[in-house]
Amino acid sequence: MAASSGEMPFLDHLEELRSRILKGLGVVIAGFAAGLWIVQRFQFVSLLKEPIAPYLTDGRLTVLSPTEPVMIVLKLSFLIGLVLSSPFLLYQVWGFLSPALYEKERRAFVPALLVGTLLFLVGAVLGYVFVVPQALRVLFSFQSEALQPMITYDAYFSFVLQILIGLGLSFEIPLVITILAGFGLITPAALHRFRRFEVVLAFAAGALLSPGADVLSMLMMTIPILLLYEVGVAGAAIMHRRRIRRAASAAAAGLVALVLWAAPAEAQNPTLPSRPAKEAQAPGAQPAPAAGVPRGPPTDSAARARVASGQAVDTAAARRLGLPTEPVFPFPAPDSTMRLLLQRE
Repeated sequence: MAASSGEMPFLDHLEELRSRILKGLGVVIAGFAAGLWIVQRFQFVSLLKEPIAPYLTDGRLTVLSPTEPVMIVLKLSFLIGLVLSSPFLLYQVWGFLSPALYEKERRAFVPALLVGTLLFLVGAVLGYVFVVPQALRVLFSFQSEALQPMITYDAYFSFVLQILIGLGLSFEIPLVITILAGFGLITPAALHRFRRFEVVLAFAAGALLSPGADVLSMLMMTIPILLLYEVGVAGAAIMHRRRIRRAASAAAAGLVALVLWAAPAEAQNPTLPSRPAKEAQAPGAQPAPAAGVPRGPPTDSAARARVASGQAVDTAAARRLGLPTEPVFPFPAPDSTMRLLLQRE
């Protein structure tokens, strides 16, 4: 049950998290079963082997244990199952996090998830189509006359998977930078100042994500990161200009509203009331006081009547009646300790 304030108790959060994790695991298992059928039906093992087949002696990869072919099929099935179940998994993440987001963040979260998934797939596809063949061509060009390649399928699978995941994550850089700039957390000027550090971090990321320990593999992963960072800087500049235009439009709208709803100029310079005309008075009669002019200090009986009725009286009348004329702050009665302190010299 939700609390009366609209917030969910902690145990209910844990129960919802448990429910969504179980649903996600069920969908992953179903996706794994579907991936197993796809791998067997469309020969994904042979499809993954095509980029390296021209560099092998008989066009086949090597296995070193009887269980390795089974593990290869299971790994491919699991990856395909993750890809198939990713929309449902993202929906579960969105359902759990959306109540804690503001309306602006909630509107940006779903498009960001969709665009991020698309960018990851684009990076993985480009890595398989362009980077993997070029990397194999360059790597196998060294000492090709003296060396006979004998590549295991497990080593080749790890090589390809590292390239695909590395490039898929690299393609998320422009999206992350653009989102941060859209929320005003970073600016193009800050990104320009950070560029020298970005170069160092790009080389470090290229060394971690590269499938090999050579400089060429590191450069093949570092150059896309540098280029994608510049794309992110361009996106941040666009978002920054949009924020400035929105702020200027809001300021102009506020100024127009202030002008339209401002008080008239006459209310700022009120005119004084005209003096009433003199009336004829009887000989010996006292002149009547003007309207709004007090007749003098009220008597004590009148002041008491006003106090009894809850009306305010002036300071002089309150002083004559013995009423307080300023705030009174009562102090608590002294206890035994305070009495001892007061008796000391």
